[in-house]
Amino acid sequence: MQIITENNIDETAAKAYVTAENDLELLPGIPENLTIIAAAEILSVSEPTISRMLEDGQIQLKKSAILAYLDHNYLANRPLNLPQNTP
Repeated sequence: MQIITENNIDETAAKAYVTAENDLELLPGIPENLTIIAAAEILSVSEPTISRMLEDGQIQLKKSAILAYLDHNYLANRPLNLPQNTP
């Protein structure tokens, strides 16, 4: 098992991947203006965490801001640049 680090992320491939999905609606059925409860559920964190993030200016209660936060902070959406012999 290999530990994933910032060095393993192929940023060019990640940007191409994100750009290719522009016609896909992410978070369908979610309104543009969110509540603290909805933002906490989307990000899988507690409501006090969302409150702290709002106070620190890390996020806004807008669907587009939450999607931008997810795009920038979650490694699960980024292709890895691992050596070829890695299973």
